Amino acid sequence: MNSLISHLAGAGLDLVRRAFPKTIRIETTNGCNARCVICPHAEMGRKVVNMDDGLFRRIVAECADNDVDTLHLHNFGEPLLDRKLPQRISHCKSLGIRRVKIFTNGSLLTEERARGLIEAGLDEIKISFDGANKEEFEYIRQPLSYETVVENVIALVHQRNAMGARDRLKIEVTCSSTTDKDATMSRLAEHVDGFSFGRIHNWANWDSAEVSCARGGHGLRKPCARVWQTFTILSDGRVALCCLDYDGSVVLGDLNDPGQSIAKIWVNEAYARIRGLHRKGRQDKIPICATCAKSFW
Repeated sequence: MNSLISHLAGAGLDLVRRAFPKTIRIETTNGCNARCVICPHAEMGRKVVNMDDGLFRRIVAECADNDVDTLHLHNFGEPLLDRKLPQRISHCKSLGIRRVKIFTNGSLLTEERARGLIEAGLDEIKISFDGANKEEFEYIRQPLSYETVVENVIALVHQRNAMGARDRLKIEVTCSSTTDKDATMSRLAEHVDGFSFGRIHNWANWDSAEVSCARGGHGLRKPCARVWQTFTILSDGRVALCCLDYDGSVVLGDLNDPGQSIAKIWVNEAYARIRGLHRKGRQDKIPICATCAKSFW
């Protein structure tokens, strides 16, 4: 039964897979100033680096040539640690990328940094915000300050509106861990454009008590749409299996190789093998997919 369901679902994903990835994440930095208890960043073995300018420009040029609608300039790091972020956003917009978005923890959103993002043409910013109150927030999102993040988000909204960018820049808050959704929303919901709640996941195979409720391994397996729809470029130019592969343990290509491109990697043998295993319901043959919470119905 599991094999049949996986085959049918995988066949559907094959039919809608585009010749070029639908969603592309460019990790311009993998550094982070937080040590959230629901995130394995502190255990990441990769060297912390900012993406090379030349590599970034080659990637964006290929995306623009293939009419990519949206670029995510984030992955497994705090994008505001990249001091070149406004210039990178501006470059994307200059090449015709319609939407550029980032995820941030909000702690570094000073007035100066916010102005730079708005002036660069950023289209969407999502602020990760967990916990029902100050105590819970500061336990989850160590060592960030609850009041600082709240004040930064409210100031960002006011600054956006004052700069006439209200219709262009979308500001949303997202939450994956809280004991009270209404309490979480109480300080920011009236200011931002939207508030959404997700679920804690186990970052594919991270073993932590904080995410034990999200460990996979039970129920029917399902093909993960990520390997048919998303393309994750690490800050060093390697292509990881997906955004949950925080250590780059499954590399599907390397854009530092002058003979490689997003288009070539997207259809290479490594990607085909991964999709094939998902289609057969054999994610257990892929270490980071074996117990991933996203690999089960």
